[in-house]
Amino acid sequence: MTTRVATLVALATALLAFPAVGDAQTGTPSVTLHEISERVTFRPKGDGDGGAFVIMRSAISPLLGFATLGTPLCPSSLMVTVPEVNSCTVTAIGWDSVSTVTGLGPVQGIFDVVINAPGNSSVHIPDLPVISGKFSGTVDLSPAILHGVPLGSISGTFTITRVADATGRLVSVTTSSLPFTGTFRLPFAISPTGSAVKTDQTQVAYYLADDLKTPIPIEWDQHSMGFPTVRLEVNFSR
Repeated sequence: MTTRVATLVALATALLAFPAVGDAQTGTPSVTLHEISERVTFRPKGDGDGGAFVIMRSAISPLLGFATLGTPLCPSSLMVTVPEVNSCTVTAIGWDSVSTVTGLGPVQGIFDVVINAPGNSSVHIPDLPVISGKFSGTVDLSPAILHGVPLGSISGTFTITRVADATGRLVSVTTSSLPFTGTFRLPFAISPTGSAVKTDQTQVAYYLADDLKTPIPIEWDQHSMGFPTVRLEVNFSR
């Protein structure tokens, strides 16, 4: 067991003793995740006996991003032993099923807080989980689905279910729940006439700010294989 693994294992254990820690109120999201890819299907939902059918949009997506130092998934005590760290890497997989009529639907998934595994090079993507769990809640994509506004929201609970022990093996623990809310920002491009259009790999892409009018340029590290990604900003409640 390397020093860095032992350090983060200890921090993961300490985290469970303080499950109610909230945001640092800095305006920075607790966790920012990006959809690396997405698989979408459409299916009818109804009684099938002369009743109305609703088309459901179901999606599954792997996500990758960072938890801000000093938030529940990246405790500030980390600075004591690893002063150079300013965030913790988070991976996740999410599933949702959203009505194309209301834009609402359930969401669930799994997540890991990960570090670089022993034997990896320093530039390898972090891949060794030290904290694992699940999340569930409700997603609201009505601004995008019903009105063409590239925003959405989510609310629910992150639940920590396992942490790494002294050997680095994930073991079950008494669950710790973290209520959260979040904002989806969908990428878009701007046409020569100034209207929003769907983006691709050849156009400059943007996110829409909360004021519903300011475009936020999407940076190079917010792309996946050249494609601009959907961004999810999560904030934990106290």
